[in-house]
Amino acid sequence: MQSNLAPAGSIKRRRIDVSADKQDYSPSKGGASAFPQPTEAHAALMAGGLGGSDDSDGSEDEELGPRPTMQPRSENDIQGRLRDLEKIAIYMAQKTRTTKKAKKQLRVELDENSTHVAQLELEKGVLTTKVDTAEKQVQKLQSEKRQCQDELEDTQRKHKSQMSQMHDDQQRLQKDVAGLREELEETRTNLKSKRSECTRLESTVSKQASDQIELESSCRGLRAKVEQLEYVVNEREIRIAELEQDVATRSHTIEELEAKLRKEETMRRNLHNTIQELKGNIRVFCRVRPLLGEEKDAGAALPISFPSCEDNNQIELTQSSENALGRTTSKAFPFKFDRVFSTESTQDIVFDEVSQLIQSALDGYPVCIFAYGQTGSGKTHTMQGPDTISADEKDAQVLGIIPRAVKQIYQNTSKLAERGWEYSLEGQFLEIYNETIQDLLAPAARAPTTGKQTKLDIYQDSEGHTRVKNVTTVSVDSAERVHWLLARAAENRTVAATNCNERSSRSHSVFTLYLQGTNTLTGESSSGVLNLIDLAGSERLSSSGSSGDRLKETQAINKSLACLGDVIAALAKGNRHIPYRNSKLTHLLQESLGAGNSKTLMFVCVNPSPLSAQESLCSLQFATKVNSCQIGTARRQAAS
Repeated sequence: MQSNLAPAGSIKRRRIDVSADKQDYSPSKGGASAFPQPTEAHAALMAGGLGGSDDSDGSEDEELGPRPTMQPRSENDIQGRLRDLEKIAIYMAQKTRTTKKAKKQLRVELDENSTHVAQLELEKGVLTTKVDTAEKQVQKLQSEKRQCQDELEDTQRKHKSQMSQMHDDQQRLQKDVAGLREELEETRTNLKSKRSECTRLESTVSKQASDQIELESSCRGLRAKVEQLEYVVNEREIRIAELEQDVATRSHTIEELEAKLRKEETMRRNLHNTIQELKGNIRVFCRVRPLLGEEKDAGAALPISFPSCEDNNQIELTQSSENALGRTTSKAFPFKFDRVFSTESTQDIVFDEVSQLIQSALDGYPVCIFAYGQTGSGKTHTMQGPDTISADEKDAQVLGIIPRAVKQIYQNTSKLAERGWEYSLEGQFLEIYNETIQDLLAPAARAPTTGKQTKLDIYQDSEGHTRVKNVTTVSVDSAERVHWLLARAAENRTVAATNCNERSSRSHSVFTLYLQGTNTLTGESSSGVLNLIDLAGSERLSSSGSSGDRLKETQAINKSLACLGDVIAALAKGNRHIPYRNSKLTHLLQESLGAGNSKTLMFVCVNPSPLSAQESLCSLQFATKVNSCQIGTARRQAAS
């Protein structure tokens, strides 16, 4: 339905702001007579301006412009003030006429908008009626739709049932057709087989006739070939006889070379032993560990220096002290040993110097290597490696002397096996704690009555070798077995914290490896012993801060080391009586310290920290005494 009314947006709205201009005029100080009274002309002018007719629709709106204001004048300028008031009165009259015109126009627009609203209401009623009619039609169509859907579902169910029945009939017919086709195919196959069999029999008969002719020809060729092969066999038999004679000759040469090799192996052992004796049966190596942790942060000057020399066998310690006048004086103490390892020396470099002694143990000589020094100087690191290493995670570069020595022995025994040597290795691990020997591999082996560990005593066997009674001996059948031994011993070894070292070894540990070798070709035998010893750290009571059990341990350690010093001093002086039995340590090392025929190496480990300068000086002085000792010539031991 078309509407003759204007759209709602076309309704005119106008907003006219009419501001009432107010001006307060205050009388001057001269009183009311200061302002002139309006004249008759002025009154007529104001009456004509304000009282104008409202019927002026055809005229355009006057532009009022800005509102006139009172100009500042003197009190005597009455005429000027009067002119300003007249201007203001004329402006107000014009503004009143403009406001009345706007009010009249707004009333006209309001009437038009009211008519428009009435027309819109009428259209709304018509549209509402149409919507109701359309909704009724929709409901009717939906009802018809539901009825058609029900009819469609019934038709689909009937069609589906018919299709299912037709599908079953089709499958049954297909099976019948397939069966008939199989029977037809089988019949055709049988017929084809019979025909091919007839053809084959015909060709077989023809081929057999030709084969007979070929066989007769082949027999003649084979007879000629047999005669030729018999001639070749005769020639090869002659060649085989010549080769057998050559093999016999070369076997005799190989036997002579093997005998010569065994002879040279014996000569090598003798020469190797001679070289080791020339180096000295008691040798001293010095190793200075690098600074660790807080020692690096201290930044103090190191008291240790290494003078330049080709043999790398010199070290110098500088000690500072104050005299009575309070002046600081420094004194240098030079030392010279068989070999000096600086702080940059790795485990590989250290073991290269020791490996020759390990070979001597395999050749049948008793060998002893022990580490001496104050606590925290790196003795356990040198002998075993880092404390945190495990059997599952082994870094070859940080392993100590003990695991490296066993690895070298296994490598060399594998090579010697080609020359007829067979070796068996057995190991034991002891510690001397408070002058008591304890078995580190069997800490739970205790007597049934007392509940304490079985007593271990030192004795001399029938051959004069130092042995320990009731100790646990383990067969070392692989190099990895040593890692288990080290881990087991580390769990049971006595350690404690002191002011000098938070993990100080409180006992002397002794690892002994017995090597029994037999040569099945020459009948030779050898019996070597390898003692690898990690001594407890020496420390002064004033610096260790020990008390209670730690004090007792420190006293026992210092006593045993003092006894070791007495033995070294007696050996250096050539005394007839050597006090080996003054301590368990020297008694156990009796065979390695001059009473036997051992090749002995001492590692003096030094802490480079300035705080340990005094202990380092004592260690170096003790090592100098050991280096001056002379013991008897080592002799190779044959297995009994």
